[in-house]
Formats: sequence, C-alpha cells, structure tokens
Amino acid sequence: MKYVVILNGKQYPIEIVRENHLYRLTINDKSFTVDSFRPAAQSISMLIEGKSYEVGLEKNGNTFTVYFSNDTIELELVDARKFQASDSVRSAGASGPLKIQAPMPGKIVKVAVQEMSTVQEGDSLLIMEAMKMQNELKAPKSGTVSKIHVREGEPVSISQVLMILE
Repeated sequence: MKYVVILNGKQYPIEIVRENHLYRLTINDKSFTVDSFRPAAQSISMLIEGKSYEVGLEKNGNTFTVYFSNDTIELELVDARKFQASDSVRSAGASGPLKIQAPMPGKIVKVAVQEMSTVQEGDSLLIMEAMKMQNELKAPKSGTVSKIHVREGEPVSISQVLMILE
C-alpha cells in the first residue's frame, strides 16, 4: 500500500508491501526489509536490515506517536490516494466556482447538503464509500453549494464532479 508520512511539516512517500512474514518498506526510493511483532498492545519489536529496535506506539486516527529509548516523534500516516485528492482540493483556487470531485471510485452513502446551502470551510459535504471504507468529503472553502450532481446510493468514478461550490 502507498502512503504519505507527514513528519515535522514535511511529506514523505512510503510504500509498504507484505512479503510472506516480512515487510518491504520503500521511503524516498530507498527500500528496507522489516521483520516485526507486537509483544504488547502499544509496542513493536522490529528487525530492520539486521538491527533490532523496540518502540512504543500510540495511535489516534491517522496520527501516530512513536516512543524510542531517548526520543519521541509524532507523525501522520495518510493513504496516498486520499492525500493526493485532498491536496488537489486544497490547491484549487480560493475564488470562483470549485468542482468537488470524487477522489476515487465508490458509492455515495450520504449527501449532507442541499443545493443553495451555505457551508463553512471544513463542513461535511458528503460521505462516499470506497474499498469498504467511508470517506467524508469536506468543504475546502466557505461558500454556497450551487449544484449537486449525485444522489445517495449512486456509484461514482474517479474525478467525477460531485458538486459545485461557489
């Protein structure tokens, strides 16, 4: 699976592939073989390229706090497709009509707004199901929903325009 790790404000692409009982981690085109097990609920014992590591781990949503023997880091792990979709919405123009598009193929579970509804940045627009997970699409800016192109229960394809926000 491909992910984006956000650490100290920087973004790093990462791919994790399970190979039998091992994992192959690729970070910035550098690959590592990892053998790991969980001796307790909040700890992981890892063997990375022949070196042993013990870390504590706390998870809260997509945010992970990792405790090393003398350091603590906090990182966010986001599915690469979701990150790319939200990044393209964030980078869209702040003024004028904005097309809200499906970040991946799926099915519309709930439309949370109506045409001509006023929304604030971060308000829920709709929920779609993809790969057996529900994904909430939120308003990337404040505005008015001028047109809704989908209905609940309807399948959608990647990049399909779901609604227009002005």
